[in-house]
Amino acid sequence: MDPMEVFKVEATGQEEFGARKYREIIMDILQDLGLIRSIGRLYVYIDIEKPVFAVRGLLRTGIPPLTVKDVGDVLKVEGGYQIKINDEEHMADLLNVLWDHYGRERVEQPVRDVVIIASDTPPSELVVADLEAEFMQDLTDALVRIAPEGFRNRRNEMAKDSFFFIAAEETLKPELILEVKEKIRSMENA
Repeated sequence: MDPMEVFKVEATGQEEFGARKYREIIMDILQDLGLIRSIGRLYVYIDIEKPVFAVRGLLRTGIPPLTVKDVGDVLKVEGGYQIKINDEEHMADLLNVLWDHYGRERVEQPVRDVVIIASDTPPSELVVADLEAEFMQDLTDALVRIAPEGFRNRRNEMAKDSFFFIAAEETLKPELILEVKEKIRSMENA
């Protein structure tokens, strides 16, 4: 069972085996990059004769930004606040945000996973990382990996709730892009 609501692959000029294999490759890449759960619907159109490759996806709800309270436990201590880090993946981002907001002289890191801030205001709601921007960057990377080797001409359209990616060996002409978008629309409505 797929983690996506809909996942369709249409491959003209190929037997069913080719479409199934490409589906497996796409799933592997999306899972490896941790993107699979953020995509609700995925439509893939491959035409070997043109040759062109296209993907349209609908994204699940927006990803909220990562705040200080998401990275660690914030406790009131004498003279300020202590953050006990639970997620070290974003430690560098956390320190940069704290230094920018409070100044380096008011941020102390006595041990690897503890930060103390000399402040009267709690840092809990400060944004540490924009996970949606990171997601979009990872998604673009995944789409480039998924595209067949040699398909050097690419176009990527990203929106908050969807994306469209097309790749081809030849120049991407507006007529071809419209034709492929229409094919994918027919897949969505099928």
